[in-house]
Amino acid sequence: MALIGANGTGKTTILNLLAGLIYPQSGQIFINGFNLHLESIIAKQHIGFLPDPAPLYLELTIREYLQLVAKLHHIPKNEREITIDNIMEDLHLTSYQHYLIGILSKGLKQRIGIAQAMLHSPPVLLLDEPTQGLDPTQIEAFQLLLRERKGNSAIILSTHYLNEVEFLCDHIIHLNHQDVKSYDINHCTA
Repeated sequence: MALIGANGTGKTTILNLLAGLIYPQSGQIFINGFNLHLESIIAKQHIGFLPDPAPLYLELTIREYLQLVAKLHHIPKNEREITIDNIMEDLHLTSYQHYLIGILSKGLKQRIGIAQAMLHSPPVLLLDEPTQGLDPTQIEAFQLLLRERKGNSAIILSTHYLNEVEFLCDHIIHLNHQDVKSYDINHCTA
């Protein structure tokens, strides 16, 4: 699902609500059947989140950072390194794995942020403008990776790129300052 709309219409706020960073003034949010407010630790284990900007420790190498993320997500010790190797390969980070994150380009930092969100194969993946800062080749590779994972995760992303919406999404939520419209892309109905 894509969240689209002008800046300031609430795309990031919705993602922050779904990630449990802010709580709704009314109503409840359930992630995989768990109440995000009452069972936040369990609910958040089912979420992979890429905020804007990505949460990175600039003094760590890519591998060290992903090892930390793997531990935080309780990936079994005997599976960590292969899981990290796989996500680095998927996002073309392997050749940079021993570089300090702080010296890397914006595009590489964005891919590291994507890697941390996807590392534990979450059933719910929340991505705030994931292709921002990526070059066209990286965008294409990332979009293909997301398409592969569509069947395994509910993916909600915010974007300003309509070609990305067409390629990746089945559903659109269009936000503007007056109202919200929902569209099913496959059937072109409002």
